[in-house]
Amino acid sequence: MDSFFLLGAKPLVQDSPSMKLHELLDWHSIAGHLKGLYQREKSGAGGPEPYNRLGMFKLMLLGQWHGLSDAQLEQALRVRLDFMVFTGFEPSAGELPDASTICRFRNRLVTAGLDQNLLTLINGQLEQLGLKVQGARGAIIDATIIPSAARPNRYLEEGQPAQVIDSPDAEARWVKKGKDAFFGYRGHTAVDSEDGYVEHVQVRPANEAEITRLPDIVDALKPGVVAVLADKGYASKANRQFLQERGIGDLIQHKGSRGHPLHPLYSQFNKKIGAIRFKVEQAFGTMKRRFNLARARYFGTAKVQAQMCWAALGMNLLKAHRKLKAMELAGVGAP
Repeated sequence: MDSFFLLGAKPLVQDSPSMKLHELLDWHSIAGHLKGLYQREKSGAGGPEPYNRLGMFKLMLLGQWHGLSDAQLEQALRVRLDFMVFTGFEPSAGELPDASTICRFRNRLVTAGLDQNLLTLINGQLEQLGLKVQGARGAIIDATIIPSAARPNRYLEEGQPAQVIDSPDAEARWVKKGKDAFFGYRGHTAVDSEDGYVEHVQVRPANEAEITRLPDIVDALKPGVVAVLADKGYASKANRQFLQERGIGDLIQHKGSRGHPLHPLYSQFNKKIGAIRFKVEQAFGTMKRRFNLARARYFGTAKVQAQMCWAALGMNLLKAHRKLKAMELAGVGAP
């Protein structure tokens, strides 16, 4: 139950985006998925009471939503009423979580592998609210480069694969795209073809070809995908056979080869698919500009994947918030 302080502060921040987000989701259900993050919960041992796990999760959502570092998030929690009301933390209750506590909680989520589960859970809630399409839909699959948080000490050497052994980010790798070389990771995602909500993310070292990741991504999506849309980077006989065996529509763009140009019908098909695929490009743009995915913040595949999941969560909730606001302005009853 909220304290008198939080109850008194709530009307002052009722119209803030944070409180709109607070009212949107079923937090009790989310809290149930956060059990077991603290060693004390597993062992039943004594010691200081850990910070409320749901409050910590909400705090991390706010950090992603506002593009704050852990240190900035710690400071914002001390001075912003909307942060206090949203998370349930308040100064009178004692010491507030600091930057190191926030970092450790994030690491607990990564170790427990909860990032993707929480993305799926919240997407399900948005479906129940009528803010995200349910049932049969298409999935648009694509990948983007996420530069490493580390600055490698070596330049890209001739020959493949180029190995960097003296970077603090041991799992990042070089990849060359056109004339440019990048050191980091390749972030794969699937968005629904109806509204462009991110449904799944997967991060791999940048030098791993995207063509090999399609089966894993499709298998990770829940039932209901009737077609897969993808660019020529995913075009292969194996991928097309994989989709055919599962009864999923093959809307992967076709590519020609030297001496075998594309038939005009295939070229027209590619243009039509390209006109639909903009939704995944929009998702990458929003995650990078609005939710700080332009560069990795952490070292290692697991932590960068968690960062991408947080960016996807932020984007999906922002999309849901805007859709709900548009419905209200249009006089449509809120779901």
